[in-house]
Amino acid sequence: MATTPRLLIYALPEHAGLLDPSALTATSYDVTSVSQAQAVESCLISDHRNAVLIIIHPSATEGLQYSETLLHTYPFLPIILITSETNPSFLRQALVTGVADYLTTPVDPASLLCAVEHALVRYQSMKAGLTFTQALNDLEDGFVLVDLDTRLLLVNQSARRIFHIQESQPEGKMVDEIFNHPDFLDIFKPYRTFPYRNEISMEDGCVYSAHSSLIPDVGIAVNMQEITHLKELDRVKTDFVNTVSHDLRSPLTAVYGFIGLIDRVGPINQQQAEFIRHIQTSLQHITYLINDLLELGRLEAGFDLQMVDVNLKDILMQAMGNLEYQYNEKMQDVVLSVPDDVPTIIGNPLHLQRMVTNLIENAIKFTPPMGRVQVSCRAETGQLILEVADFGPGIPLADQPHIFEKFYRGSNLSQDTPGTGLGLSIVKSIIDKHQGRIWLESSPLGTTFSVILPIK
Repeated sequence: MATTPRLLIYALPEHAGLLDPSALTATSYDVTSVSQAQAVESCLISDHRNAVLIIIHPSATEGLQYSETLLHTYPFLPIILITSETNPSFLRQALVTGVADYLTTPVDPASLLCAVEHALVRYQSMKAGLTFTQALNDLEDGFVLVDLDTRLLLVNQSARRIFHIQESQPEGKMVDEIFNHPDFLDIFKPYRTFPYRNEISMEDGCVYSAHSSLIPDVGIAVNMQEITHLKELDRVKTDFVNTVSHDLRSPLTAVYGFIGLIDRVGPINQQQAEFIRHIQTSLQHITYLINDLLELGRLEAGFDLQMVDVNLKDILMQAMGNLEYQYNEKMQDVVLSVPDDVPTIIGNPLHLQRMVTNLIENAIKFTPPMGRVQVSCRAETGQLILEVADFGPGIPLADQPHIFEKFYRGSNLSQDTPGTGLGLSIVKSIIDKHQGRIWLESSPLGTTFSVILPIK
């Protein structure tokens, strides 16, 4: 049940005639008139969260001084100051002081009621803002809000702890004046598009997942959640998979070799030969899976990641040559569009070659015979944009958020569709290691994968 707002009118006896309270008493407000400052204090101590204070004083200077004293104790108290002085400078000073409204005598009853309503709305807004700020400060996750010029608007206590911020009032300063962590400052690069996710690794070993969003007309909000334990679990799992995969390669190689020797020790019939072919096909599939697992493990561990100057056009041309047999066999038209002056990037040629090959090979695989595959590359605003488009069946909307997960296969694929379910995971891992981004757009008419890589 809502409490009726209380209107507290304070005026010395000789000043009480400046306001006719009948318009207020005729409303649903609870109106109390006092003539002593002690009575004002007593009323506010008992209930200041539901009160609007109306101060009547002919002298704006004295009225403002008293208002400032009260606001020091009750920062969100709605105060309406009524005075006979009409100097505009007093109005400005009143607003700076924190007074909700400033009225001059004689006071129109309708204007007074409007001022009271506005004061209550202002109080509720400030209360909501205080509650929201307190809630953000109580968050276990780190939270940072900056404006569109990257000036700090809010840094909660968890973010202060994460980045060891000692300054008492960092708000209002540029983000790079307070934060010096490169992973965090990378969020605010001019070319960044939102929403954006990245990981922030601290010197103490803690790792945070940072999710950044653009709030229109406000700025950029960054929420940081600690994922140190998840990274450790992922590392243990990866180590286990790598160990098992490595240990499986030798016996599989031996099995594959002995199968190839069966027909040399004696004749085999047609059915036996068919069984042998099935075994060899299965062994090849397991071998591909193991190789992909080992490569993904090396990528996630950061092995073999020497970076050099790379021309992506050369890599695209080489990938097209390696895949020529596949798209010629399906009589597909694969179109490559890359300008001669494509800028250089910093990257690992072998990993970028694998990334490009996986994307184009996927497009070839899911495009019907005699279909079309489009591969393009261009430079925009300090970035290299690679797009690979197929005209296959598309990826169902429910599958799209999971398409880069390990072993994930689209729900619209048949069981006999070849693949290990690791190709796009490898692509995503390579792009992440190169500080890039990848996303997709898909419909029943085809899918386009877009990759952004920073130009050198």
